[in-house]
Amino acid sequence: MSASPAVAATLYQDLHAKAMAWCRDFAQYKEACKVFGEQLRVDYLTYLGARSTDLEFHVLDERLERVPSEGTTLSPRLQVGDDGFLYFGLTLFFKETGHCLDEHIRVGVQRSRNQWKVRWGRVEALYAINGSHTAFFDRVTTPLVEKFATPFHKVRGQLGFVPYVSNDEHLVLAPVGEARIVAEKGDPPAA
Repeated sequence: MSASPAVAATLYQDLHAKAMAWCRDFAQYKEACKVFGEQLRVDYLTYLGARSTDLEFHVLDERLERVPSEGTTLSPRLQVGDDGFLYFGLTLFFKETGHCLDEHIRVGVQRSRNQWKVRWGRVEALYAINGSHTAFFDRVTTPLVEKFATPFHKVRGQLGFVPYVSNDEHLVLAPVGEARIVAEKGDPPAA
């Protein structure tokens, strides 16, 4: 009995094999990014001297915006960005009896040639796994330090408006020029 000739793979079978290999590679990469994100959170907690409940992950949608209805999670849920980064959200909680403020941060991570690149807000930098992270965290924390060092009534809001407290104790937004007048006179801007 003669052996039958080897059956050549079809184009689809060849594409299928390559696609499945691509999926396995991407799943491994995504898992590595997830583990890196978890370690980044721990590193930041250590830098801040904060408790684990002070910094948690939040869910991002496909536009890389926070999904408030999803709350926070124990592990990053990654979203693929158009720029080759995988993104997750972090929420930093500032709580005290009767007061709570949340700061939401979008973080992108990418590994290339065994180096990690991190996009934290508008800061992008290499992140050494075994090195010191102080300089990186100093850079990404500076905007928060500056924000909370500025009195709330001098912080610009959306569309260039500045918040101030009116005579009847309500928070009001005034255009930037009028807010200067408010600050000088102590009265609300004229309507």
